[in-house]
Amino acid sequence: MNERFQNGVKALLLWAVLMVSCAFPALAQTGADRGEVIAHVSRVENLASVARGGHETALQIDAPLHLDDTVMTAADTRLEITFVDGTTLTLGEKASITLDSYVYTPTQTGNQLAVSVVQGAFLFVSGQMGKQADRDMSVRTAYATIGIRGTTFWGGPLDNPLDVLLLDGKVEVQTPGGAVVLDQPGKGTTVPMAGQSPTPPTSWADDKRQRAFATITFKRQ
Repeated sequence: MNERFQNGVKALLLWAVLMVSCAFPALAQTGADRGEVIAHVSRVENLASVARGGHETALQIDAPLHLDDTVMTAADTRLEITFVDGTTLTLGEKASITLDSYVYTPTQTGNQLAVSVVQGAFLFVSGQMGKQADRDMSVRTAYATIGIRGTTFWGGPLDNPLDVLLLDGKVEVQTPGGAVVLDQPGKGTTVPMAGQSPTPPTSWADDKRQRAFATITFKRQ
């Protein structure tokens, strides 16, 4: 009698789960946000690809990008990514980045964007998210984490493992050894070695700025 009762309870629970799944299909799905498009390729010159789910695919104009995507560029390649809020990230050749997190709801607070730059040079231009008071935006590299405060800046290896040049707004470059704030356009900092503190802000000479810009400039205008 007890066994029949238990079997009846199991059957009732199974029926209830099926009814909920049919009535509310969204509740039966998990990880749907992973499939959400958070950015797209807005410009590409030469060869770039995305690694997703163990597969690598060539990138073309308007190709969608998702969370956890790893984007890579080949030699002599330039690639521009535009996020949903209008933030753009331009990559130079032989670059590799991972899209770590992205939350953007224009009418709400707590929006966030985080990208890991594994290698290569890049130009970051914040969009609508950068104008919000309560948001968390950062670019992580092997040498420092760059906190973004509504900003345009260049970063990458130039004369050192990591050089950062502020073009507009404000950034904080933080390493295990210390942190430096850049809040004057035209000034930059350097991380000469992993774990070391960034150097004090200094104005970059014109030739150094031009060398930095050349790493992310499209050759075909």
